[in-house]
Amino acid sequence: MNSPRRTPRGFLRLGRPEERVPFADTTNVHDRLLARGIKPRKKWGQNFLTRPEIAQKIVDAVHLTGDEVVVEIGPGAGALTGRLALQAKKVVAIEFDEGLADLLVEDLGEWSKVEIVRGDILDQSLAAIREHNGGGKLVVVGNIPYSITTPILEWMIAGREHISHGSLLVQKEYAARLAAAAGSEDYGSLTVFARYYLILEPLFTVPPSAFWPRPTVESMVVRLRFRTTPPVEVPDPERLFAIVRAAFGQRRKTLANALLALYGDDRDRVEHLLHAAHVAGSRRGETLDIDEFARIARHEAPYRVDETP
Repeated sequence: MNSPRRTPRGFLRLGRPEERVPFADTTNVHDRLLARGIKPRKKWGQNFLTRPEIAQKIVDAVHLTGDEVVVEIGPGAGALTGRLALQAKKVVAIEFDEGLADLLVEDLGEWSKVEIVRGDILDQSLAAIREHNGGGKLVVVGNIPYSITTPILEWMIAGREHISHGSLLVQKEYAARLAAAAGSEDYGSLTVFARYYLILEPLFTVPPSAFWPRPTVESMVVRLRFRTTPPVEVPDPERLFAIVRAAFGQRRKTLANALLALYGDDRDRVEHLLHAAHVAGSRRGETLDIDEFARIARHEAPYRVDETP
């Protein structure tokens, strides 16, 4: 292969016409976007990578072999897209912002290894993308706005049978919530929910200076792999999560008081359940680990309230 060389517009040319790959000229993303009348939208949490070495580090951390189809969430100005496409079989880049989608089509639209999809990531079907692209499991990559990180995580969990693994750039405090230990300040219902379905691997932090506009907090790249078997056994995962949500819903309350609403405000019912599960009702929800929540879920059937009219 010929040595890469820069073209006047800041793209990377690898030797053949079909290999004219834009890396979004991250060092000049401010001027590129403003020249097209595109301004970052705070309400959408748009912060664009401006450090090419960090963009490459993120892509390298995905560990692509060349056979994967990558679903890129919110490619934005394309800092990762071209780099991902060089290492993957194909990139399906899903962009909600019409102006950015136009820019991506202009830069990458003629490259067969990249498909630009306009729309909301939460409206996309992982099953359909997988079927359309040969049936292999997908790799999900994205720089995720904080405001929709949880919905995106839930979307990935719902479609987990179609995903090999994921690498996401999220706010560092969000990554801390996912990885938190029971009893810590960051521990919450999200932690338990995520722990049931996936294994989280924090990779490295990304400073605010790597983005334009500059955010006020650090970000972190995390790798997500979905469990083939949950870490605990429960009759009904949805009931487990209902118990977890109730326990964390009012953190100042004891566990016995927090669970009352789930069991018809019947204190005796709740106390008998917790006694059967060997969990003290005087504890607070944030002190319970996933195994203890699972014990409650496994013992609750005789104590559930009949909700039929």
